[in-house]
Amino acid sequence: MKIHKLNRRLLLGLCVFFHICRSLSAESTCKLKAKFNLSGYKDVEKKKVVVGGMFPVHKRIASSDGNTSRVFNFRTFRWTQTMLFAIDEINKRTDLLPDTDLGYVIYDSCFTISKAVEGTLTYLTGQDEAVPNYRCGSGAPLAALVGAGGSDLSIATARILGLYHFPQVSYSSTSSALESKFQFPTFLRTIPNDKHQSTAMAQMVLHFGWTWVGTIAADDDYGKYGIKDFKEQVEEAGVCISFSEVLPKVSSPEAIQRIVQTVAESTAKIIVVFSSDVDLSPLITELLNHNVTNRTWIASEAWITSALINQPGVSVFILAGTLGFGVKRADIPGLQHHLLDMDPYADPLTEEFWETSFNCTLDYGKALRLAKQRSKEVNSTTSRAVRGVPDGLCSGRESLAQLTNTYTDVSQLRITYSVYKAVYAVAHALHNLEHCEDGKGPFVGNSCADIKNFEPWQVNHRGPSEFVPIGLISVN
Repeated sequence: MKIHKLNRRLLLGLCVFFHICRSLSAESTCKLKAKFNLSGYKDVEKKKVVVGGMFPVHKRIASSDGNTSRVFNFRTFRWTQTMLFAIDEINKRTDLLPDTDLGYVIYDSCFTISKAVEGTLTYLTGQDEAVPNYRCGSGAPLAALVGAGGSDLSIATARILGLYHFPQVSYSSTSSALESKFQFPTFLRTIPNDKHQSTAMAQMVLHFGWTWVGTIAADDDYGKYGIKDFKEQVEEAGVCISFSEVLPKVSSPEAIQRIVQTVAESTAKIIVVFSSDVDLSPLITELLNHNVTNRTWIASEAWITSALINQPGVSVFILAGTLGFGVKRADIPGLQHHLLDMDPYADPLTEEFWETSFNCTLDYGKALRLAKQRSKEVNSTTSRAVRGVPDGLCSGRESLAQLTNTYTDVSQLRITYSVYKAVYAVAHALHNLEHCEDGKGPFVGNSCADIKNFEPWQVNHRGPSEFVPIGLISVN
């Protein structure tokens, strides 16, 4: 009997030992791959519901030599501020979500798919150390994501969000690929499907009797699908395509030069371009340098009204006579006051915007170091910049109203208005959820969901046999 007990104890000890060793071994094989570094805005404390947002505030430019740089985009920063403005406006209203204070988490997608995916994972998990399938920590429920920018960015994020039946409302993703509810079950948008635009472009070409045209497309889903739909329609009607070029996503002077040569040597005088303004800008600059004129350009909505493309001098010599289709514009009362009423020290992103706008720095130490460096370069030890206020130091009182960049221009609110509508679409969906009456609800037994604790799919659901939006706007 004693031997039997001893064996049992020994066996139990061995089991405990192996269990501990196996646990330690498992722990040693688990390690954090990366901690995402995302910039943006966050306000979730004491909020009942949180709305996500994603905007391409920076453009990460990768060159063929492997170097990268970041460029601040004033237009997309205006979109970001518009979401903040819309949420603040909704929170002050008494007729829309009167009992719910909306919070927000907004990330910069940097015009890149990788950053858009990082932002999506961080948003879903609630942590910079993203753990897929887990929501780490408690807090207000997540309602929807407004974003993520261009079509290629939204396609990447929609594939992830669709796994969790999480609503996504896009303000600028127009690709026809996104119309598939099988692939993107929870994707919605407040901007028209590109099929309408491709058809309109094709009808324009046929209307004017043009039979020899060239095409240029961005190397992404927006450009590829848009130009594909256009070419299919015009070729079926007998139009011949002189050339089809693709704009590089990675900075490539060689590729741009080749496209310039193609345009210059081609006898086609009608050129259809499906591209964003950011991707098209290098080509327009080179066309101007080579004095390639006497072409009629057919523009997609992403660049037809862009200030980045339509700069003084460029429009007259290169783009005079350009035809295109723009997104519906509208006025947003109160937005301009919001845009101009900023605290430059509020957060890192706003500080960067301020420093970029006024070409100065808000950091006294940095300004002093730069001033000393300049003094050494000119062999001056008595520079006023070093002894007094350093040259290049922002005062923080500079006037945003004096700026002439696209941030303060509210005369052509097109995508900006689409952002505004997207935020309000989410708010109306939540309002319907908040004021749902039991017995008249959309769920099993005509029940309702609790606005304080709901699943994301419930914001996007109407009935047991339907999966359609309540209040969300889907333009296909």
